[in-house]
Amino acid sequence: MALIATDHTGFTVSDLDRSVEWYTNLLGAGPLFRKRSDDDYMGRMIGYSDCAIEYAYFQLPGDTMLELIEYERPASAEVDMETSNLGNGHLCLLVDDLHAEFERLRSMAPFRSEAPVEITAGVNRGGWGAYLRDPDGITVQMMQVPPDRQIG
Repeated sequence: MALIATDHTGFTVSDLDRSVEWYTNLLGAGPLFRKRSDDDYMGRMIGYSDCAIEYAYFQLPGDTMLELIEYERPASAEVDMETSNLGNGHLCLLVDDLHAEFERLRSMAPFRSEAPVEITAGVNRGGWGAYLRDPDGITVQMMQVPPDRQIG
């Protein structure tokens, strides 16, 4: 077996309408598509009989996508979204000007720091980073890499 690419990363959300609006503002573009599914194969693949979901896909840089999923059946339950909890993940987006993005997003997203944080060690030394939360508490990291780090 050889892994050939990453297709998408998915997050379960409580209100797809709200999340589509939020991620449209974050990413600067709306979803590529939005669909509802109660197909038998979907439930079997996910592991839920009688599954019904609505989902939206956003294009991300690097030829991958972000999938947001709202479950109609089975009902979703809230979990503790604290970043340090086992199993919690995050989405990291690279930006060319983190300070400008921080100001643009400040009114719509709770950031974990009062301002972008300078990265003082490691491969991204000289860059900037910040963590924020979406409406469901999902962590999104934004990072501006240092000028000497080549991307892509």
